[in-house]
Amino acid sequence: MTAWRRAAERRGPYVARAVAELRSWPALVISDGRRGTSFAVRGTEILRLTGAAEVQVRLTAPAIHRLGPYLRACAQVQECPDGAWVAVQVDAEPDLELLFALTSVAIKEHVPVEA
Repeated sequence: MTAWRRAAERRGPYVARAVAELRSWPALVISDGRRGTSFAVRGTEILRLTGAAEVQVRLTAPAIHRLGPYLRACAQVQECPDGAWVAVQVDAEPDLELLFALTSVAIKEHVPVEA
């Protein structure tokens, strides 16, 4: 009988730094599952690690619409087919800062406003 082990996820240095930083954010719950590492807020997945240098962020369609002109002007951000997610290429320090900013937007979009 052969034992199969899942290959370790390969992450670029900036995505690895992002994961290390995001693990300390109190609003996020980390899940290391079969599909890889993901982050959720209040039970809703908002971040997926989809490649060595790519992270998908669930901003919601209204947030993407509001930020559309800025997101379209950024070569590091691509819309995903479902309309609520964007893919962010994280290849350099400024991309890391962009990812953190978009993660903050995603958290705000998924946490109800307290009165």
